[in-house]
Amino acid sequence: MSASRPAYELTHGPTCPPATEAPWSEGQNNRAQSALATSVVSSLHRSEKWAQWQQAEPRLVGFDSLEEALEGWRRRDNRCYQVVAGLTALGSRRGGDDDDAALAVAVLLEDGVNRVATTLTDVWETDDVNTTVWEEVKAAEPQLGSQAARYLLQRARQRLSRPAAGMVARVNTTSLDARAGIQDAPSEAGPDRDLLMAVPAVEDPVEDLTDLLTWATGVGVIGSEDVDLLLELLAEENGGLAREEAQRLVGERHGVAMRTIRRRRDRAAARLRDAAPRYLAEIA
Repeated sequence: MSASRPAYELTHGPTCPPATEAPWSEGQNNRAQSALATSVVSSLHRSEKWAQWQQAEPRLVGFDSLEEALEGWRRRDNRCYQVVAGLTALGSRRGGDDDDAALAVAVLLEDGVNRVATTLTDVWETDDVNTTVWEEVKAAEPQLGSQAARYLLQRARQRLSRPAAGMVARVNTTSLDARAGIQDAPSEAGPDRDLLMAVPAVEDPVEDLTDLLTWATGVGVIGSEDVDLLLELLAEENGGLAREEAQRLVGERHGVAMRTIRRRRDRAAARLRDAAPRYLAEIA
């Protein structure tokens, strides 16, 4: 992870429901609005886009602007859950595919992002978590409903906590700063984070697999040793080896025959296939 200055500083965002705690927390009402929030609020005010969204998405009707919705979070207004759900439907690629709506969700969930980031501080920065939430909005189903905020934050935590988080290749992307029009001075500590931290243009099947593996170990579908084996095989195949060659190499590494590796792989894959409907139901 780059040592350069984060693409956006979000250590004092507005209140939103955290991923694993009570939706509203004490002592958060007086936090300053972040640079990202200020930029997005201003942009939406100039474009009058919020009024257009209200015509398409009735869950936004209770608030006349994103700024009012942010105040709603501070007042612990439960209608804001529906606002996040409505904006997620507008921002999702399967819904309205509106990048500005996805940005608005990221703004509303800033405090939750900060809470997730504090639990992952040894490996990720706040901007990594925020951008991952943006990605989750783009990839989400548009019918998430009132649990959208909690779901998006939990998905971001799961993706950044999974064993193979570092295996997913970066792609050419645009940071949330660039999308919001926020300019940072170049860092002397390393390359611009825009080149490293990103919003993928397409969803990566490796991410879906590793999310499934994380869930599967948590509920006991397969053991951690099976996950390690699957990820080791996946890494070799991603490195260019054919499947049988990868199995042979991993077998040699572990001192067992290739057929043993194949048998373990097939057994774990069968358990995952059987558990897939349950997994999909739980993340829906």
